[in-house]
Amino acid sequence: MMRIEQAIARAKEQGNKVLKKDIAARLWPDSTPVAQQVNFTRLCAGKTPRIYEEWVKIICEMTGCTADFLFGLSNE
Repeated sequence: MMRIEQAIARAKEQGNKVLKKDIAARLWPDSTPVAQQVNFTRLCAGKTPRIYEEWVKIICEMTGCTADFLFGLSNE
């Protein structure tokens, strides 16, 4: 399971305001806001059947963390 919530909290600590809805909008631009919210909730809960490399890049870019941090391989 990805540590998205922690990445968002860490970004806020560093002064970057990152909203879940903004990340969801970037991950699923063609979906409705409600579908984006549902998809993001499932992603955070680890209930998404697959994770795409592009999603990881977007989340890392928006939160300022590394892929290693997202997947719990590092605390940096």
